[in-house]
Amino acid sequence: MTAERFLQASSLILTLLCLAACAKKTTAFVPPPPYPTLAAPEPSLQESLFKGDQAVLSNQDIDRILSAHIDLSDRRRLVALGIGPRNIWLPEVAVIDEQNSVQFLKALASAPNLTQVRMMPQLLVPEKRTVPYLREAAARFQADLLLVYATRIRTFQRDRILAASEVNAEASAEAVLLDVRTGIVVQSARTSEAIAAKKAPTDLNFMQTVAKTQEEATGRALLKVADSVTAFLRETK
Repeated sequence: MTAERFLQASSLILTLLCLAACAKKTTAFVPPPPYPTLAAPEPSLQESLFKGDQAVLSNQDIDRILSAHIDLSDRRRLVALGIGPRNIWLPEVAVIDEQNSVQFLKALASAPNLTQVRMMPQLLVPEKRTVPYLREAAARFQADLLLVYATRIRTFQRDRILAASEVNAEASAEAVLLDVRTGIVVQSARTSEAIAAKKAPTDLNFMQTVAKTQEEATGRALLKVADSVTAFLRETK
């Protein structure tokens, strides 16, 4: 082989090697950029951010209360307590009030898991009508459940659709059912009832008509409360 051919062959080989190296360089695998790392979510708060709250109830106590399971299957005795001012100044109105109490207790006693339903004696009603004192009074009465209720009355007279001798009374009742052993409010209810009535011939005056109508509306509202409580107790039987 002459020197000229050797140089030509060498040049061709170098050219092929350069082309192969360039092709390999262009097809080299380029790794994708790394995925951005996501920050771990912060855990949800499980305690109060205000230190002063724990002076009333600690975070541990609140956690126990919220996670507690209340079993009412062995709660057999219920005592009812009405709070709020009562102004019964007529014998006829007092009779209706007594009938309301009897019907109210009878409706509550229809719950199959209750064996005893009574009204709280006034002698046991504490001066401070807060939950701890009311719970203590119920415990002294050996009641498993305490039903505290309050009623309000609104009366409309001489409305556009009512004559001068007619009255429309609206009674609302609000109640909470307290488990005496744990102090937990297990149920609450709010009801209302409206009644329109005319002055009866036996009524001494229109004020007596208003008072009687108010008591009748109150009694019906309380019966709705009793129905709500008994329905709840049946479901949790």
